[in-house]
Amino acid sequence: MVEEAEKRLPDLTGLLLLLLDDDAAIVRSLARVLKKLGADVVGVGSLREARQVLRDSSPDAVLADLQLKDGTGLDLLPDYLRQNPAGAFYMITGHGSIDNAVEALRHGARHYFEKPVDPLQLAAQLVDDLGANQARGGIAAMLEPYLLMADPAMAEALKDLPRFAASDEPVLIQGETGTGKELVARALHGLGNRSQEPFVAINSGAIPDTMLEAELFGYEKGAFTGASRMHRGRFEQANGGTLFLDEIGDMPPAAQVSLLRVLEEGMVYRIGGERGIPVDVRVVAATHRPLEERIESGLFRQDLLFRLNVFEINLPPLRDRPLDIALLAQRFLDNSLRDMGRKEPAPVLTEDALALLRRHPWPGNVRELRNVMTRLAVRLPEGVREISARLISPLLPNAAAAPAAADGVLIPKGTTLADAEWLLIDAALKEADYHRGKAAKLLGIGERTLRRKLNQSG
Repeated sequence: MVEEAEKRLPDLTGLLLLLLDDDAAIVRSLARVLKKLGADVVGVGSLREARQVLRDSSPDAVLADLQLKDGTGLDLLPDYLRQNPAGAFYMITGHGSIDNAVEALRHGARHYFEKPVDPLQLAAQLVDDLGANQARGGIAAMLEPYLLMADPAMAEALKDLPRFAASDEPVLIQGETGTGKELVARALHGLGNRSQEPFVAINSGAIPDTMLEAELFGYEKGAFTGASRMHRGRFEQANGGTLFLDEIGDMPPAAQVSLLRVLEEGMVYRIGGERGIPVDVRVVAATHRPLEERIESGLFRQDLLFRLNVFEINLPPLRDRPLDIALLAQRFLDNSLRDMGRKEPAPVLTEDALALLRRHPWPGNVRELRNVMTRLAVRLPEGVREISARLISPLLPNAAAAPAAADGVLIPKGTTLADAEWLLIDAALKEADYHRGKAAKLLGIGERTLRRKLNQSG
């Protein structure tokens, strides 16, 4: 009977909980039970201490007493939800203060508990509210040294990454420009058995076609005009480790043939050389292009795709990851202010600011969000405690921040030339359903030019 009862106990493994109550006995008794159920628990007795905990960590849930010596638990609610929109905030109430607890629910608290709190009831509520977060939290915590995420869409996309990392087979990462493909590649390398060996990256679309094979496979002295010395290519540089081939869809056909040969033989031939050089390299490739369409148009080899996509990861765009928008925006702002030497606590983003950020389509994805928050940090006056939509609007040159024109693109008075260009780019991307090739044609520019502009601004 005891074993059956233990099996029915809530499992809080992997959850970080913050308990806030100025009665130390309540904190100790709750923490004792919750820790036995597997949770990591931080107990504090004041708002000041609780805010310090939030600056240093991101608890999955907060349980706060309504009445505190230096304020109320409600005072912590907006700070916590801005930092962790997916988290759970609970109120402890006594003395018949139900009205205040109901007010907390209106502002985003998940539940309230009347004193004395039953720790098993609390634990059961945590499992109901955060069961999915436990699974997401595991992968998020594992990947935190490489990338930040909180959204279920990203957790779903990366759920198999640890298994892929344990293999030496090639991985193909697909996703729009700026979604974090190189960060995912670094996670695959860092979590695998090659983590102590080199990680070498090369962007196939950024190197002239005539030089790409020389960069990948190396060349012997005198192989061509200007080859004054022997050069080891990226495959040799990555020997024993991981080679990340970014924008593989832009690789010219001749280089695709040579790459396929290396993947099949495990041997590279330097340009101008006759001797094969054995290489042991785990290849991770990435592309923002649908490679099947490239195959149909004769621009990509189907046999090469078969070699590269043994494992496949598809990254969702930032506009489909609202929880990541909130998490990353605050982190980028904090980092930018710290890099600028600002000593005061970083201001928090208000709900209307977050709503504005969530409405923006983010054609440049995470890279664009980081640049927006960096520009915000530079413009931010001293002493600002909260950031409203009004402060962010001028940095978002699109329909999320400005009224839409009835037919065409509205360019508000005072818009800079650079921002006006972004308005046109954003409108073209929307018109083309975010297909970069079609958007480039609408703009009258080449697709590489469009990609370069997205990389610079996004």
